[in-house]
Amino acid sequence: MMYTIIVLYKLKELSAEQKERAKKEWEELRKEFGKYGVKLISDNSHAFGTYWNGFLVLEAENFDKYVEFWKWLKEKIRWYIESTMTIIGVKRE
Repeated sequence: MMYTIIVLYKLKELSAEQKERAKKEWEELRKEFGKYGVKLISDNSHAFGTYWNGFLVLEAENFDKYVEFWKWLKEKIRWYIESTMTIIGVKRE
């Protein structure tokens, strides 16, 4: 079974220095998704028509591993992400 996950996010107000730090940290975090069995399909910087700043599209074959991944990720991004909303679906074969 393949899960498709859409994670909408809203950024906190950041200084230029904080934005640069967040960008660098994000690039490093992305490299670690695979160890949780999560694949980043798309990283979108806008979610037009909403108040969200952007969204991710992820895929995972194992829901338990995704939950482990999400706990790990949210601890890493908490300092610059104000809020998220997650939509999870099961991919049709």
